[in-house]
Amino acid sequence: MAQEIELKLAMADAGWRAFSRHPLLREAIAPPHTQTLRNLYFDTPDLALRRQRVALRLRRAGRRWLQTVKCASASRAGLSSRPEWEQPFSGHFDFSAIDDPALRTELETLRDRGVLVTVFDTTFERREWRFRAGGGELLLMADRGHIIAGERRETISELELELAGAPVDTLLDFAARLAATLPLRAESRSKAQRGYDLMTDAVLEPVRAGRSPIDPEGSAADAFRAVALDCIAHYQANEHGALHSDAPEFIHQMRVALRRLRSALRVFAPALPEGSADDLAQHLRALAGELGELRDRDVLQSELVAPLLGTTATPELNELAHTLHAIRSEVRERVIRALQDGRQARLMIALLDVLHRLDERQDAPTLAALAKKRLARAHTRMVAAARLARSGDIAALHALRIDVKRLRYALEFNLPLLHANRARRALETLAAAQEQLGFINDLSQAGPRLLAAAGSDPARLAAVAQIAAHHMPRYRKIVDEAPKLLKRLERMPRPR
Repeated sequence: MAQEIELKLAMADAGWRAFSRHPLLREAIAPPHTQTLRNLYFDTPDLALRRQRVALRLRRAGRRWLQTVKCASASRAGLSSRPEWEQPFSGHFDFSAIDDPALRTELETLRDRGVLVTVFDTTFERREWRFRAGGGELLLMADRGHIIAGERRETISELELELAGAPVDTLLDFAARLAATLPLRAESRSKAQRGYDLMTDAVLEPVRAGRSPIDPEGSAADAFRAVALDCIAHYQANEHGALHSDAPEFIHQMRVALRRLRSALRVFAPALPEGSADDLAQHLRALAGELGELRDRDVLQSELVAPLLGTTATPELNELAHTLHAIRSEVRERVIRALQDGRQARLMIALLDVLHRLDERQDAPTLAALAKKRLARAHTRMVAAARLARSGDIAALHALRIDVKRLRYALEFNLPLLHANRARRALETLAAAQEQLGFINDLSQAGPRLLAAAGSDPARLAAVAQIAAHHMPRYRKIVDEAPKLLKRLERMPRPR
């Protein structure tokens, strides 16, 4: 059994010309080897192998056919490691070389029952370069072609970096050099996963954050690794939907994932290599900025304007909504470009580098000590912000909203270490506060955008006033209840 370790990077079509001239390619041991590969993927009609996260593939390269079996990969921001068994194919499936008895028995049973059939195939041209690196070799493969499932087709446009005796840090260094100038995006889905999704015409659904993955018995470094990978998995689980669907929730969940990762950097900074938290925060800001603008536009349209539309809407309100929709479409196009222009790949590669170096810091506190200190600090900041917000100043309320959110994320990360009932009550209070403060923030963000879309047209300005009047009762209710909310936040017990 071989252990395949690779990093997969999706390439925007516009990047191939720049890639062909990239100076890194001149460092290869020899000219690239080019071949056309056809791959047939097999499964049962009810997709039994897919349920077990096993891929069975026949690959034709020239006149040779190879049989490959791959198991589920541990994918981290595009970097994957998976067990693999590969051998020549002689006309019938032979699983005798698989050293996992349960897997071998399962595959042999399916073969003997005659239920293995082709479910989809891929055809692509591969150019492969070999590099000397770290006492071993590293492979760079450029794949361009298609995945085909019946009448459905999807483009393959990606680079793969694979270790062949070289250490992981050389792979990350090569990837960083490529991502510095090319429109790349770390791709967490294998060709097999993409093929299955295409074949089944999988419905894209937004994915929300799950429970804290922290092990209370682990170290602070282990906790950060688990949380960071969970945040990235959350982001990537929604990325495909954001690229191929106009549903606002995908972008919202990606933004939540990045905010959670930024909070994780703040919480676990003492356990990270020196300076890495600040470096990663810069990459996060570069990617999150565009998402924030689109999310604000989505909230404006779906939550503030849409409730007034319908049979009773005035022509001026409909015109204003049409203008806002056009502006939102332009913002979305800009965001889609930003998601594929290299920013995401640079963040993922930088994060993988930090995770690879996590154990270097010897002065890191224990997980329990770090959680206690960081939660106390976040709680103190939130209470101070609640006191400052008594003035009712919009800027102070916005600052409080941010501190409420940071304390909430810190609590969610460290939930396995805390008294469950107390933490749950605190989270309920913080979630309610975040919702109310968020509505005030949404209105404050919407005002300038509505006025800009209305221009100097009196009828459109009247439509803006109509929108404001519609939401005023809820706004007044929140403002009236703000003193009680602030008092609850000020008196919230310190998490333990």
